[in-house]
Order: sequence, then C-alpha cells, then structure tokens
Amino acid sequence: MKRFTVFFMLMAVLSLAGCSADGERVTARDVLKQNEDADILKYEGFIYSNATDLEWFQEVKDRIQKGEEIGKIKKATTSSLFFSNFSATKLPKGTVLYDTNDGYTGTIYVETEDGEVLYYIQLLEG
Repeated sequence: MKRFTVFFMLMAVLSLAGCSADGERVTARDVLKQNEDADILKYEGFIYSNATDLEWFQEVKDRIQKGEEIGKIKKATTSSLFFSNFSATKLPKGTVLYDTNDGYTGTIYVETEDGEVLYYIQLLEG
C-alpha cells in the first residue's frame, strides 16, 4: 500500500503547475512549451507522459499488466494545435494502447511493433 501512495505522490510531482485553457487539465501545449521533445499522448482528454525509464517507476512497473485494448494512435504530431484524443508525439499512427490492471485510470500500457513495452502515466493538474 505504501508503494502505491509513493507512486501517486510522485505522479503529482511530475504534474505540471498552473491553470490551462482546457478546464484546469494539463494540455499538450503546457507540456510541449516546457519540453518540445516530450513523449506524450492524449486519451479521454488527458495527457499521458512516458514514464517507462523513470527511476522511481521501476519499482511499480513490474506489477502493471496489459489489459483490454482502448484504442490506437490516430495521429503522430509535435504540434500542440489540434492535439486531440489518440494523438501522440513519439508513437507512430496505428500503435495500440491498452488499459492496465493497476486499479486506477492513470496508466496506459503500450507495446511497440518491435515488442518494446512502454508505460504512460496521466499528468495531473498542479
């Protein structure tokens, strides 16, 4: 239980501060303004960031398993203009996204065409 508490506290640290034009949610514009090379995607109106290689995430990622398919990337773009659901900055069009068994809605499981597993976590408002 303590690890999950630490996990979500650290997710909050990753979140971006300040209000945005998208109903207080973190937007692609917010993220790309701070890091134009960010690896993000948008799903159900929320921005998710690649957390696969983050040191603190290593402790929890082995417990997260692939769930049901939730959709495919429709557009690969680095432009925040019209960054809509199923848009991504690094994942190619057609990449399949999966729900997870983490008990929360904050993680997306991705398998690339070459078999690499990636984890994207939801960015929270600041």
